[in-house]
Amino acid sequence: MAHIEGARELSKQLSALGKAAGGKALRAATMQAMLPALQEAKKSIPVGEPPFESGKDPYPVRTYKGRLRTPGFARRNLARKSKLSRDGRRASAMLSVKPEAFYVINFNEFGTSRRAKRPWLEPAFRRALPAINARLKERLKKQLDKAAR
Repeated sequence: MAHIEGARELSKQLSALGKAAGGKALRAATMQAMLPALQEAKKSIPVGEPPFESGKDPYPVRTYKGRLRTPGFARRNLARKSKLSRDGRRASAMLSVKPEAFYVINFNEFGTSRRAKRPWLEPAFRRALPAINARLKERLKKQLDKAAR
């Protein structure tokens, strides 16, 4: 079983796996660690009201790709993305919406000159931070144990 005390020990164990395997393990662990943040963001993302009782929107809003933007569109377009540095020593993960749902970040999270900001992503991330850290440690140990076998 892997025992990790700090970043230096982690770096040694990942290096011992080799560049490809160590980088793959690190990237997989960061991606899995962001899952609590994704779940928390899905709970707190603003969802619009459906149009009139008839269910027919007199002014349908479509994205630049032509997809109909219905209530819950931004929630369905939340995504995690991870990157690995070229040297395979650093991994980063990002939580955001896909480009078609940019409005929920630009207009709600940051606000505009006419609309007050209503942050939801940053508070959701901060609430999930302890779970992210715990999950990252757990997943790294699991990945190192799996690779050591």
